[in-house]
Amino acid sequence: MTQLNRRRFLSSGIAIAGGGALGVFALSGTANAAGAPALHTDGREITRGWTYTAAGNLSGNQLSGAQAVDGLKPAVVPGTPLTSMIANGEYPDPLYGHIVTDTVPDTLKDTDYWYRVAFGVPRLIPGQRFWLEFAGINYLATIWLNGTEIGTIEGAFKRGVFEVTDIVAKADGTAHLAVLIGKLDYSEGPLKPSYTSGVTRGGRNGGPTGITLENGPTFFCTAGWDWLPTIPDRDLGIWQPVTWSTTGPVRLADVRVDPVLSADLGTADITVDLALDSASAKSIVVRGALDGREFTKAVTAPAGASTITLTAKDLPALRLNRPKLWWPNGYGEPHRYRLTIGVESGGQVGDERTVDFGVRRIEYSKPFTDPSGAAVNGLAITVNNQPILVMGGNWGLDEALKRNSAERLREQVRMHRDANLNLIRNWNGQSSSEDFFEACDEHGILVWQDFFSSTEGPGPANAARDLDDIRDCIVRFRNHPSILLWCGGNEGPPPQPIIDGLDALVAELDPQRAVLTSSAGDTGQDPINGYTSGGPYHWVTPATHFGTNDGTHWPPFHNEVGSYSIPTLEFVRKMLPEASWEHPDDFWADRDVNGNGGNGGGAGYLKLTAQRYGEVRNLADFARKSQLMNYECIKSIFESHAASMTGAAPGRPYPRTGVIMWMTNPAQPSFVWQMYSHDLEAHSSFYAVQHACRRVNVILDSKTFDVVVANHTRAALQGTVAITLYGLDGTAFASTSLRVNEAGPSGHTVIGNVAAQLNTAPGDVAFARLSFTDPQGTELVRNFYWAENPARAKGFAGLDDLAPAAVSVTATAQRGRDGLGLAVEVENTGHAMALMVHLQAYNTRTGERILPATFSDNYLNLAGGESATATVRLGTPPRADEIGVRVDGWKLDQRASRLRGRGVTVTFNQDALSTRPAKKTFSA
Repeated sequence: MTQLNRRRFLSSGIAIAGGGALGVFALSGTANAAGAPALHTDGREITRGWTYTAAGNLSGNQLSGAQAVDGLKPAVVPGTPLTSMIANGEYPDPLYGHIVTDTVPDTLKDTDYWYRVAFGVPRLIPGQRFWLEFAGINYLATIWLNGTEIGTIEGAFKRGVFEVTDIVAKADGTAHLAVLIGKLDYSEGPLKPSYTSGVTRGGRNGGPTGITLENGPTFFCTAGWDWLPTIPDRDLGIWQPVTWSTTGPVRLADVRVDPVLSADLGTADITVDLALDSASAKSIVVRGALDGREFTKAVTAPAGASTITLTAKDLPALRLNRPKLWWPNGYGEPHRYRLTIGVESGGQVGDERTVDFGVRRIEYSKPFTDPSGAAVNGLAITVNNQPILVMGGNWGLDEALKRNSAERLREQVRMHRDANLNLIRNWNGQSSSEDFFEACDEHGILVWQDFFSSTEGPGPANAARDLDDIRDCIVRFRNHPSILLWCGGNEGPPPQPIIDGLDALVAELDPQRAVLTSSAGDTGQDPINGYTSGGPYHWVTPATHFGTNDGTHWPPFHNEVGSYSIPTLEFVRKMLPEASWEHPDDFWADRDVNGNGGNGGGAGYLKLTAQRYGEVRNLADFARKSQLMNYECIKSIFESHAASMTGAAPGRPYPRTGVIMWMTNPAQPSFVWQMYSHDLEAHSSFYAVQHACRRVNVILDSKTFDVVVANHTRAALQGTVAITLYGLDGTAFASTSLRVNEAGPSGHTVIGNVAAQLNTAPGDVAFARLSFTDPQGTELVRNFYWAENPARAKGFAGLDDLAPAAVSVTATAQRGRDGLGLAVEVENTGHAMALMVHLQAYNTRTGERILPATFSDNYLNLAGGESATATVRLGTPPRADEIGVRVDGWKLDQRASRLRGRGVTVTFNQDALSTRPAKKTFSA
């Protein structure tokens, strides 16, 4: 008879500790003791052999048995029903060349789904325990194993950990697992795209009425948002791995590592809390190692759940002297320590864990006087005694259909690092996974971790379920040094029971971190103020951003502000059917071109592009002009904050403390709110962010024409800024040199103004080159702008009168630590300005882009005689003899240019350069 008490569901959510791998004492896959079977504490993922079907009349008892069942199809796990259907050829990828709601029936959301798999299990000996873990399902799950129902999971962000020892002991080497995935409690029909409406999908987020928000934690954005089409299956399914493991009688259910760094950064005391699950009362030895120093402690584990605490006071190995610190990107290395820890009973290891963690000290606020005259604590981040200007990006969802492998996710986060960002806001927690936080730890990216409420609809009907998922997220991820703070939700307070519950959970489980009520304000005890959402979410002039963020406007921290962000010509063609390339329509609307209705939707943005840069003649011309639109607006979002960061000046009481761009990562192919495309191609927005967020920068204020040195570092800077102004013909008409006597640390310094010189520009448009060199003559940073003549601002249509530039491009294939890569040297060999010279890696056999391809710099701007070198890392390169580099830009003189390849082909990108058809073909 099955002993049900040994097969309990761990409803408290404690499981594998965050931030590391398992199998720390190299016992996994080896004998635990002479003649004993191996322990598998490292979590063996069940990846092969999954099948699925719509629920129908099938039963868990039937599906979790050995007998064949007709009608099941191969399933992708982790995955959703729709990803399985796409993999099986039932539907094309709906995000490319299709309108999602016209391609896949919205009825996929209206049924439950069964998943089924058989997997091998080891022979167990007395005292050995077998565990089954689900890292994430959506939305409800009932789990059966070998004919027995073993438990349930509720909510997309709650793990399920089940002991199934008694079942597996009788399994005779094979276990049969069946999982019933339950549909959402509340759903409604889709939001349809309409280009002519000027708003995205009816102007609503969260579905026609927002009822989807009544569900407990789920991917509620899949009901349809202004950046995401309605996803027909609502991302139901088993979206995270399913694993099994074995332990001895005592299991390490959770390991919490809590480092406390001294104010002088000289020592760190590490407290380790171990949650134990013991089959019976046991005398055990806890054995571990930290930074090469071992420790042991003998304790008694009572039957059931218990907790023990290890401190530096009792175990000197848990004190770190002169610790290496975890720093945000751009401020130092994100060092992580590794704690190995296990429990032994009777001389045998029963369980083991490895936890990677970081040592850092965070302060969250500084005093401000708000516009009403009240003294408030304003959000201002200090890490390891270093003030940090938060420069971050919002993620709405990592990928629309949850097709995000660990490798792809790591690449997405790495691109944020390479763009010089230091934070990601995990909007409404929609991308919460171990892989996400692990990648942020590795790359020094702080995380603003939202939870699951939004103002786009009612609060969750089941607040207890919401809080249960929140509890598990905090316990599961709190070891990650990347997590900056917890936040209740998006743009407005959650229902009061959730506010109260979240505050209590953070106080209980993670009191060192701050908790905010919502992204729009904080109502907790000792609230943190001084931050807001609210856009703008559309294109505005750089001068608008500089005027808004000049230190005269409250509040100083802006966590949502964005713009249109048009991808390259190649990607636009890839995401749209050919009939729509030159004729914006509902296919464009399904790719978010209407945004939130700002700029008058897609048609308004196209009109604005033509007003600013001249008539759009074809799709290539639209892509070309949009790269300039991208660059100047998005660059100013970050530069305007850096040019006013820290240190209140007379008449400017609100220096900037942070900005988070809306958005940096696209969940689907899109025309808006991104810094790279869905296929991870970096377009001009990426380099706008990268150039704006350099830790030392020299900035031209687009509103006042002040020249500002932004210094994020801990040391004061000295040197000289040389400024050269050029006319449309590439001739310098003014130059000046400004002395930087001292640009203080962690702040901005205004060193001069060039408005008078710009007024003398010979035409409507001028170019500005700024170069900051140190006292030894070493260039610290170079910056570039195109600017309207302040005396007669008329936009940039005059750029079409720019003479074509002659360039020399030499590409060399080279092998490095990261594999095959490229070095590309670009020189302006003529007199005309080489504007936005764009390099693209491609496969010479297929003509397709090589992605991911990481360029150290791109969209280069070079005056006559200037040169630059870009290094290129190729993620998955083809054969060496199939690697090519394509070149395009604003206007290039192909006859006068020189292209050379050393082990690589170099060509002009003729499609991208074909911007002047004999007759206009583009219709907005």
